[in-house]
Amino acid sequence: MSIDTSDSLKTTNITINKSDELINRTKEIKQSLIIWRNILLPINNLLEWKHKYDSLIIFGIITLIFFIILQINPPILTLISCIILTIVLIDILAPVGIQIIFKNENWTSIKETKYTRLCERIGHLEQHIKHQCELILKMRKERSLMYLIIGSIFLCFIAFCCQKIDNLLLSYLITLIICLTPGIRNRQLILLIRQYINECWNNKKIILSYTNQEKRIQ
Repeated sequence: MSIDTSDSLKTTNITINKSDELINRTKEIKQSLIIWRNILLPINNLLEWKHKYDSLIIFGIITLIFFIILQINPPILTLISCIILTIVLIDILAPVGIQIIFKNENWTSIKETKYTRLCERIGHLEQHIKHQCELILKMRKERSLMYLIIGSIFLCFIAFCCQKIDNLLLSYLITLIICLTPGIRNRQLILLIRQYINECWNNKKIILSYTNQEKRIQ
């Protein structure tokens, strides 16, 4: 009985520590991204398909970017340099433009609430990635053979896919999936597709049982 109580207390303490850590991390994220908040909210709305045609806009933008890359066909190092240069320019110039275009007077409590929720989700994502990395490191220490087998199979599969499929096409599909995932989760499309498949499967079972019964009667 005492062992169960001590285990439950440890679990409760871990949960409290994680929640406190998430709250503190959310505050840090809010403070570090405060310059970008007027840009992050529209981008978040776009990724979560708040409007009807947001998914088509995401698909069009990503397709256009990769089509331009396909037409230019730059070397890998040139492409990486251009991407890093774009990120640096955005990081330096965008805050100046944001401060000129967006005024603090237009920031409302509703926007602040949405911004806080967005920072909480970013904090949750960081915690999830950190937890997965800890699990991988734990497997490496405690189950080194399993770690080696799973890692080798996964990396061989990636190498095989990259060898058989065009890398630009693969990058395009991965980028598309990553950018469309928040909207799919927000609209709960996976759940709807699963329900539709279950309904079709159940209807098929009913039809098969009904036809079998008719054959027996005949």
